[in-house]
Amino acid sequence: MSRANSLILLILVLATFVGFDLARTLRTGRARGRFGTITRKQAARFRRYVYGDWMVLAFCVGTILWALISPETFER
Repeated sequence: MSRANSLILLILVLATFVGFDLARTLRTGRARGRFGTITRKQAARFRRYVYGDWMVLAFCVGTILWALISPETFER
């Protein structure tokens, strides 16, 4: 059970960082990408960045649900 708890904690930390990044990105309209700043004027790059954040958050939710529901969680 402690292995599942560690995984859930790690995923929650990741989701927190990504959530704060997404909120800041949507509020300010700019984000830091690999090749410089991405603004809303660069619609395609900005959209990919925001959708990427949403996909990571969806992955985090799925992983937490998997860790909670997984049969290995209940084994001793």
